[in-house]
Parts: sequence; structure tokens; C-alpha cells
Amino acid sequence: MKQQGEPSAELNAVMGYNALIDSVGINVCKLLLDDDLTILWGNDNFYKSSGFTQAEYKSLFPTIKAYYAGNGDEFFRIRHAFDSSLARGEKLVKTSCRRPLKNGDHAWISINAMITDEEHEGRRVALAVYSDISDVTKLRAERDRLLDEKTRYFEWMMDEYVGNIYIADVETYELLFLNKTSCATLHMTKEEGLGRKCYEVIQGLNSPCPFCNNAELTEEDVCAWEFDNPNLEKRFMIRDRLINWQGRKSRIELSHDMLSAEYKLAKKDLEREAILKTIPGGLARVDARDCETVMWYGGNFLEMLGYTAEQFATELNSKCAYVHPDDAERAAALMRSISETGEYNVSEFRFVCRSGEVKLLMVTFCYVSAEDSWDGIPSIYSVGLDVTEERQEQERQRKALEDAYQSLHVANLAKSNFLSSMSHDIRTPMNAIIGMTAIAKANLFEPEKVSGCLNKINVSSRHLLRLINEVLDMSKIESGKVDLMLEDVSLPDVVDDIVSMCRPLMQDKQQAFKVNIFNVRNEHVITDGDRLRQVFTNLLSNAIKYTPEGGKISLTINELNSEIDSQGRYEFIFADNGIGMPEEYMQHIFEPFARANDESISKIQGTGLGLAITQNIVQMMNGTIEVQSRPGEGSTFTVTVPLALQMREEQEPEELAGLPVLVVDDELAVCESATMLLQELGMRSSWVMSGAEAVERVVEAHQRQDDFYAVILDWKMPDMDGLETVKVIRRQVGSKVPIIIISAYDYSNIEKEFIDAGADAFISKPLFKSKMLHVLQLFCDAYKADAIETLPEQHIYLEGKRVLLAEDNELNSEIAVELLEMHGLTVETAENGLLAVERFKKSLPGYYDAVLMDIQMPVMDGYEATAAIRALPRPDAASVPILALTANAFVTDAGKAKNAGMNDHITKPINLEVLFASLRRWWK
Repeated sequence: MKQQGEPSAELNAVMGYNALIDSVGINVCKLLLDDDLTILWGNDNFYKSSGFTQAEYKSLFPTIKAYYAGNGDEFFRIRHAFDSSLARGEKLVKTSCRRPLKNGDHAWISINAMITDEEHEGRRVALAVYSDISDVTKLRAERDRLLDEKTRYFEWMMDEYVGNIYIADVETYELLFLNKTSCATLHMTKEEGLGRKCYEVIQGLNSPCPFCNNAELTEEDVCAWEFDNPNLEKRFMIRDRLINWQGRKSRIELSHDMLSAEYKLAKKDLEREAILKTIPGGLARVDARDCETVMWYGGNFLEMLGYTAEQFATELNSKCAYVHPDDAERAAALMRSISETGEYNVSEFRFVCRSGEVKLLMVTFCYVSAEDSWDGIPSIYSVGLDVTEERQEQERQRKALEDAYQSLHVANLAKSNFLSSMSHDIRTPMNAIIGMTAIAKANLFEPEKVSGCLNKINVSSRHLLRLINEVLDMSKIESGKVDLMLEDVSLPDVVDDIVSMCRPLMQDKQQAFKVNIFNVRNEHVITDGDRLRQVFTNLLSNAIKYTPEGGKISLTINELNSEIDSQGRYEFIFADNGIGMPEEYMQHIFEPFARANDESISKIQGTGLGLAITQNIVQMMNGTIEVQSRPGEGSTFTVTVPLALQMREEQEPEELAGLPVLVVDDELAVCESATMLLQELGMRSSWVMSGAEAVERVVEAHQRQDDFYAVILDWKMPDMDGLETVKVIRRQVGSKVPIIIISAYDYSNIEKEFIDAGADAFISKPLFKSKMLHVLQLFCDAYKADAIETLPEQHIYLEGKRVLLAEDNELNSEIAVELLEMHGLTVETAENGLLAVERFKKSLPGYYDAVLMDIQMPVMDGYEATAAIRALPRPDAASVPILALTANAFVTDAGKAKNAGMNDHITKPINLEVLFASLRRWWK
């Protein structure tokens, strides 16, 4: 049974650490929170620190109240601290007070207590720790004494100050201090002014003035201004800042009236500062004795270097260490030199800012001797102007001028070479035209010789036209006058046009040409078809020109993955095994007029503009063009362009779904590509790479009564070619299985032989899906068509048609009439646009089947004449086809023609096949 006052288990735990606690000088006691704060327990140090023994203390002072007998205020402070914590429900108690000692003296202690959950006799119990803070209290008292002395000294200094000094509370506006001068200025004693409102005493106002509420005031900076005080009838120079005055946030104001010497000096200082601020740089005074100590600075000196005054003093020790290390010795030598000569000097130096930025300053130095110096110290005064941006701009302009000069030099050299080359290239076909014309005139009665001359004139004139077109096209591109004319374009048509045009040139040089189609899902796009054809033509023409006889050329078309549903990404790869290009030339390959310095190509005609035009067109299409080449191994150009899709609704050929087709070709790439296309059409496809395998597969299918719907067969294969394969298949299985012949060449010369052998249809490479679908759908009926029209259609539709030709050039008109009438057309002419309109107006409706309209004509040009015809009040005015015949061959010209009401745009010299195709299209 625990006796009253006996330590609890918690207290026993505390007592277990008694030795440790005593060793660090901590006083601990346990108090009962009754009215007298009864002491339940204390450690040894608690008793010893009072000067009493433990026995003496316990017998004399059972409570804290008994210990503080005669010091009731101190006990009340302790009691109040505990009561306040209990009232707030807090467990921590903190207070400080004096503690009487046995020797009659006292110590300052800090009490930190914790109110525990333990109860004794219905009262809460607290553990308290006493800490002696006598030394801290003495230090604080000493500090207060020193501060008091410092304040008195500061007040004495302010009292003796020759100007006015006011100190006012910034919240209450009460005057806290007035010096003697301010009392004299205000005509009152300190006692009369202190405690009153500053605005009332100084300015005679009833409410705070702007100075009292100045939001710009800080403890770091001084605000200065001039002020006319109507109350005192004087003008004052005022300086204000915030200070802490005896624990109160206050405003201190120093002022001088206009009659004082200090006011006049301050005015001079302001004038000097104003003058210095007009200098767009920094000023410094350097001690000439060591040429490195900065004795004074002004203007934008610190701002230019990025230092504060304190940083400059502490980090650079007020030295010229800001001068760049590489310029430091030169600067010091210059200052020593002018110290001896007395001459001023201007030079440029690099300064290192605090941020590490390097600035270039133009510095003017001036020496002042000790005799002439106001303080007897020889000095070097300097003014530094930041010229970093000016020098950078000068360097940029110098570099730009140098680059421009170099570019101009290169361009002039290139154009000189170009003109020299063009002179030769133009004269060559011109000489042929002139020469062949002379020969033809001399042999008018020898048709074969005249025909041969005319053919050569035709070839030379077309070459000359191509040269001129390239020069004009490049001029348009460089002037920024080229725009893309978007239209619906069929990629198969584009490829067919280019292949048809280039194949004769390749055949002349016995070059092998292949077109490979991979994964082209969308054949119909929206782009500038003419410009896309121009890219194809330029790259294939180069491949033909720079690939020797018997070489190989290929065009590969891929449709790449696109992240935009309405847009496709297409890759066109033009490869050859020609002469290739050196690495150094490939860096300039797309520059205008550029041609490799190679004797092997010196006789190859060209302007050097084709690739420059090609690159510009590709970039206008938001595409890229890349080239890989090695001398003697050939070149590969890769064009990648995004093309908008026409988003046509693809009609699924349901009638072809599941039908088996056999592809026969000796090239694996063709077999795989064709098989992929057939699978996209929903057909079952397989392939073999020889005629013998084809016969075997066809016979096997026939024997199991599962004939192929069609056999797609290449006509040129090793061992057993296509013709022999057709014959064997027909002998083995008869005519039931349709055979479609594929060829990369013009098949007109083999067509009859294959049809006689049993072929049913022909399809040309490259194998686009639309081509395959068109041919395969021919055999959807249960029977084979009686005949397949293969002969080229004659221009029978021209017979009996009447056209009106508007042409102001007599020779051009004569040539056009002769050529058109040779094909069965009836032609009437008009010498200008106005006559063409009159003739059409006088004719009966439907009299003219078409109007062929030149553009550049006197009296009325082609655009105006077309608009006038379209405006006539007759039924055929809006429907009659009007075709532009013009030498204006640019895309923008075609756009103008269509805007004027023309149906089509035919360029001169006239290509009759193009003209007749256009007429047929509009007469349907």
C-alpha cells in the first residue's frame, strides 16, 4: 500500500534518471496544483540550487507559496501561469521569475512545466523544470544599458545637428523626438511639441500629409525631395527614411531650409547627380598610386557591373578586379602611362559582371595630379560607356556583309557559268533548227529528206522549249509568284503519263526501267498534278541523262502510315545505277545553276535548274527530298510528301470476293505486291515465279474442278516466257480460264500474237489496285466478251466539227489551220479577240462546236473575248467549249483562264493529242 507522499511509479522512473539529471544541472520538482502549489518531490539539484539542504528545504518550505513568503508577486506570477494553462486546457506551462536564495540574494529562473494526467487527492499534478537564466538576464540588462547609453549619445548627436530632425510614429503620427534646431524652426520647446501630431506641429494641418503616408519609405533607402512649407513660409530640402525608435516603427526626417548653407550644398549635390545621370555610363575615380583602388564611383557604375555597393566593397574590395583578366594588365599599363604623361586616353576594355556576363566598355581616362586633387591624392578619373550591343551589331553587320559578298560572288560565278552553258545549250538546238530548215528548203521535192528534217526540227524545238521553260519556272519560283493549284489527281494517271513520256528515251539508251508499287491504299489525292508531274519528270530525266546505255532505273511508290485520317504520306524513290555524284557536290546539288565539275557530264545538256525547281516544289508541298549517291554506283532520290485524300467511298467489289487468282512473274516484288492488291479486293491470291509452275498450278486446279478465276501473267520470263505459257495453258485446259498479260512495256507490237495464242486482256505496269479491279471486272459475267478492243481509237469524233480559231500571229494561225484540217476539222479564223466575239455573235446557235482562243492579242485579249462570249444572250454562249491556246505555261495562267470562263488551258507549241483529248472530253 503506497503511503501518502510516496513516489509513484512514474516518479520512480524519473528518480531512476536522477543522477543523470543532476549531472547536467537540471532542477526538477513535482507539484500538486492546489492553492499553495505543494511540493510532492524534488531532485537533489532542485534543493541544492536554492542554497538549502534537502532536509532544511522540506522542513521550512512544504509549498511554493511558503518558499516565496515575502515575494508574493513572484508566487502570483507562477500560480497565474499554471491557472491560465489549466483554463485553456493546455498541458505545457512556461514562465520566468526571480528565485530567492538562502544567502539573501536571488537568481533569475525559467520554469517549464508539464501538467500530467496523474491526480493526487483530487488535484492535478505537474512536473516542473527550473533553469537558471541569471546570466542571460544580466546580459539583457547590460544590453539595455548600452542601448540606453547609445540612444542618449544618438540623441545628443541629433540635438547638435545643424539641420532640423523630427522623429514621428508612422501609425499614430505622434512626434517622438525634436532636436534643438527643429525647436528653433518651430518656435517651441521640446515639451510643447512631443506627443503632438507631426502634421499639426510642422505644417499646421488637421490631417496627415503625403509625407506621413509615404508608401515609398523603407529602412534601406532614403527618400529626398524639396517642399514649400506654407506654415513656416520657407522651402526645405527633406530626407526621410524608416527607423525603429525605442521599439516603435517611426519616420525620421532631416531637413534644411533654403537659407542654410547645407541647403545650398544639397542643391549643388542634386545638380551634380543630375549631370552625372545624363551620362549613359559609369564613372569611377581610381587611386593613381596603385592603379587599382576605386576611391569613388557614380552614374551607372554599379548597375553596369551588376553589384550592390556592399557587394562591390566586400567581394571586390573596391578594386578594379572587374576588368577582364586578359585586359587587366593593359588597363593598368595605360593608367600608369597617363599618370606620367598627363594626357587623356580612350580605349576599349572587357568588363566581367557579377553574373559572369562579359561587357565591352569604351573607357575615357583623365589624370589629376596630387597638387590639383581636392584631397591631395593623385587620381585617374574615368567614364565607361557600354558598347557591347553596338560592337555585336557591327560584327553582325560585318559578317552579314561578308556573307552577302560571298553569296553574291558565288551567285555571280554560278550565273556566269550558267549563261555560258545556256549559250551553248540554246545555240545547239537553234543551230539544228536553222540548219534543218535550210536543208528542207533546198530539198522541197524530196519528201523523205524533208520529213527527216522536220522530225529533227521537232525534236530540237521541244528541247529548246524545255530549256526556256526551266529558266522561266525558276524565275517564277525565286520571285515567289508560284502557287499550288489544288485539284483531284489520280496517282495511276500521273505515273502512266510520266512512264509514257520517259519510256521512249529509256528505250533509245536500252535502259531497264521498273516501277514498284507497295501498299498504296489511296490512289486518289488532292494536290497540284502538274507540279507533281514536274517533280517526277525532272528526277526521271536526270536518271536517264546520267545513267549510261544498258543501265537500270527504278521508281518505287510507297504509302506510309499517316497520323491524319484525311491525309496520306507518300514516298517516291527514284533510283539508278548511273555515274553517281561525289560527296562535295552533293552539298550543292539543289543550288540553282549548280553542275558537277566532271568531264564525263560536260557534254550533257542541261540548265542546272531542274533539281533546284524540284526541291522548291517539294517544299511548297510541305515535303522533303533526300539524296544518296556514290560515284560510279548511282544515285537515289527519295521524295516524301503529305497529300490530302479525296476521301472517296470505296466500292467493295462484292462480285470478286473469294475468287481465286494466280499471279505469275519472275520478280518476287511484283508477285508480292500484286498478291497484296488482290487480297485488298477480297480475292484469294497465290503466286509462282515461272511459266512451268503456272501451267502446273492451272492444270491441278482444273482437274479438281476449282479453276482460277483469272491468271495474271508476265509476258517476259526466263525459260518459258509468257507467250509459250499462254499456249500451253490453252492446250491443257482450253479457253475457260481468262489470262491477263502484264507488261512494263508498250505491248502494241505483241498484242496480236498474244491474242492469237489465247490471251484475253492486257494490263500495264505499275499494277495499281484500280487497274487490277477494272480488268478483273471485265470477266465477272459467266461468259467471256466476244472481243476486247485493243486498237487505238482514231479521231473519228473530229469529223464535221467546226471550230473558231482566234490567233493574231499569221504564221501560227496558218500552221494551226493546216494541222486541224488534216484531222477532219473545219476551221474559221479571227485576227483578234474582238473579231472572234463578232463572228460568234453573228453565227447561228450551235454553229461553232468549239472556240480556240489565243490569250495575248491586240484590240481585245483572250480573257476579255471569252468573258464577252459568255455574256451573250444566246443558249450556246455558256456551253460552247472555249480552250486557251497560249505560250503562258504557268499554273497561275491556267487559273486565270478558268476564272475567265475558259474550259481548258493548252500550251504552245500545240500538242495535238492533248488538244484532241480535251475536245473529246468537252464534246461528250
